[in-house]
Amino acid sequence: MDKPDLKLIYFKLRALAEAPKMMMEFAGLNYNYFMAEDYFKKSWEEAKNDAPFNQLPLLIVNENTEIWQSNSIVRFLAPLTGTMPDDRLVAAQVDAIFESTHELFFPLNPTVNVVTGEQHKALKKQFLEAFPRKLKNFSRQFEKLSDGPFFFGDKPYYCDFSAYHHFSLAKILDPEVLNGYSRVTSFMKAFEKLPKVDEYLEKRPEIIDVGTSPKLIIDGIEYETG
Repeated sequence: MDKPDLKLIYFKLRALAEAPKMMMEFAGLNYNYFMAEDYFKKSWEEAKNDAPFNQLPLLIVNENTEIWQSNSIVRFLAPLTGTMPDDRLVAAQVDAIFESTHELFFPLNPTVNVVTGEQHKALKKQFLEAFPRKLKNFSRQFEKLSDGPFFFGDKPYYCDFSAYHHFSLAKILDPEVLNGYSRVTSFMKAFEKLPKVDEYLEKRPEIIDVGTSPKLIIDGIEYETG
């Protein structure tokens, strides 16, 4: 598909839209990103029935084809962004890493983006207690699959974008959580230097007041997440 028209719709969250956005930025694809209320021109509660399966993110391709489910969106974008391996066996391994990163979604993403107070403390504790074992598994795969800096060598594939997103969220909960995992920290540094990705990371909305009253700063204005 040659340069399709792409519209990505989501909420005021640093969550399921991050990997797709970073992939499109990396590839230099033109796309438009909309908050749900801006795209549908009404509140999400009113617009929910207009979205497939009443959920976001949603990718609209060439104005009329809808792709929902975040992992399906990522897989659709992978060939367009040059982040899908040509070798089917390697592609299967990439997908396995990708699925393993997505298993971190809960409780990590809501703990950073949404929940507050005692619930935040409980979910943060739950995640940080379980994460070292999972991080050890990721570190082992780094060592097993390539010399780095990415999971499969010098070129990032779509699994790397999801991994970076989740690892960076984990650092919000504990800035030192990746310390002691040299391949993981090397990966993070290499990813943050990727052309165009570095510019995106610099300009993307900052998330503040995690655990108390989470907000995104968009164009200098604080917005409650959600």
